[in-house]
Amino acid sequence: MNYYQHSRPEVLALVQTPPTKVLDIGCGAGIFSASVKQKFNAEVWGIEMSPEAAQQATTRIHKVLNGAFDEVALELPDGYFDCIFFNDVLEHMTAPEEALRAIRLKLAPGGKVYASIPNFLFAENIIRLFKTKDWVYTDSGILDRTHFRFFTRKSILRFFEENKYQVEVCQPLNAINSTKWRIMGWLTAGYTADFLPMQYGIVATSCL
Repeated sequence: MNYYQHSRPEVLALVQTPPTKVLDIGCGAGIFSASVKQKFNAEVWGIEMSPEAAQQATTRIHKVLNGAFDEVALELPDGYFDCIFFNDVLEHMTAPEEALRAIRLKLAPGGKVYASIPNFLFAENIIRLFKTKDWVYTDSGILDRTHFRFFTRKSILRFFEENKYQVEVCQPLNAINSTKWRIMGWLTAGYTADFLPMQYGIVATSCL
């Protein structure tokens, strides 16, 4: 169950405006959701596909819907949430653009969408591909076998913009920080910057 137990403090740090009503899509066992609830004294809902993880989440937050997003979306009130999270979730969806468009109906006026999205260009992933000349799916990480989509910084920004969201923040998360890579960044005038983050943290608002 470790896959469902992440606390994600680096994502929580992206939230600068205290929310009152929160939806965490792919909430797992509710560890992160509970931290949002505690920090902001917010009403927190979650959506989780795993029955076992969803059951754990019910002990930590206000309401949990068990199922895929498109299966339970109609149970969500329209215009209700001022904060919606996709923590390493969009890449698991076969049609993430449809989810991003659908969730707009659930946002309160001025509400924000927060997302953590793996970076395919992460240096350790690219180096592994070059060394092995092979694409091997794993149980977690960039090449998680349950990923349907793969993103880079540029494609993340394009993905949100094409679906009528304005990206306010695109923050590197869990990035490599070593002298070697800092020197490479200096020598390449910043070209290697997109290879350092394991994920990107996004804060976006609807343009509609």
